[in-house]
Amino acid sequence: MKESTYRVLEFEKEDLEEIIKSAVSSEIQKMFGLVYNTQNKNSKSEFLTREEVGLLLNVSLVTLHNWDKKKVLTSKKVGGRVLYLRDDVYSKVS
Repeated sequence: MKESTYRVLEFEKEDLEEIIKSAVSSEIQKMFGLVYNTQNKNSKSEFLTREEVGLLLNVSLVTLHNWDKKKVLTSKKVGGRVLYLRDDVYSKVS
């Protein structure tokens, strides 16, 4: 028979809630990252990140932000990330 050691720790309710929220949030972010990366590997993504657009257009992230405010090149918010539609970006390049 396998013996196990168990520890019982005391937590305040708020501390336990914070630990659980942090763990769940971390796992959700990992899952979103896996889904996002899988989509990018399997097909040509319809979205580009700010960094990719900045490199493609040879502009800074500040310029992209200004363009978004002026509606020159609008971004989309997806899961807290700022993304640009590939077609919109390539229409600016041509």
